Amino acid sequence: MKTKEMQQVMRGRKKKSLNEEIEKELFNASQRQSVQKLKDIPNPKLHQQVSFVKSGVRVVACLLGFAGMYEIGFLGLFLAELIGVYEELV
Repeated sequence: MKTKEMQQVMRGRKKKSLNEEIEKELFNASQRQSVQKLKDIPNPKLHQQVSFVKSGVRVVACLLGFAGMYEIGFLGLFLAELIGVYEELV
């Protein structure tokens, strides 16, 4: 009986130890994932600001086009497209 009791106690310890290790690993994994997710999240405030600048450049370019300054208007629209590419990277 002592042998069976000792085996049960050892199994209980191994099970508890294994559960603690699993919980610790899961906790550490969730921390790693959270840190990685934070790095991948874009900055919404900066994205919004760049979007407003892009829209302002488009409006000014259109107004210049209406005023007959087509070359400057087209350059403004081109600049707005470049800003749009940057906006998607932010």
